[in-house]
Amino acid sequence: MVLQSLRHLISRKKTLGDDRANVAVEFAILAPAFLIIVMGIIDFGRLMWTKSTMQFTVEQTARYAIVNPDVNTATLEAYAENESTILSGVTYTATTSASGGINFRTIQASYVFTFLIPIIPISGITLTAKSSTPVSKS
Repeated sequence: MVLQSLRHLISRKKTLGDDRANVAVEFAILAPAFLIIVMGIIDFGRLMWTKSTMQFTVEQTARYAIVNPDVNTATLEAYAENESTILSGVTYTATTSASGGINFRTIQASYVFTFLIPIIPISGITLTAKSSTPVSKS
């Protein structure tokens, strides 16, 4: 009886060792795919953060245009550049137009976003943000 239970324990230990090897092999196979998915989620988060930051900057610049209706478009573009200290490489343009006797200031931002993971087959996405506001001169 004792010999039989000892054999059972020995055979059970062998099985546990084999399971550990199986887990290591499964991890080696699945870990790269899992890491690619996690990095893709992080990259998509970067894309959304960049778009949100650009939109916030053009909205802040439009607010500045409302408070200061006499500023020219070059000043608005410089203001947007100054507000966007976190992002570099963003192109800001400000335009003035009239419709129905009301002057409008439109501030646009453009940025080519590149992914960090080369597996994503997209080389670059152009992100844009736009804000338009009516401006009246006093």
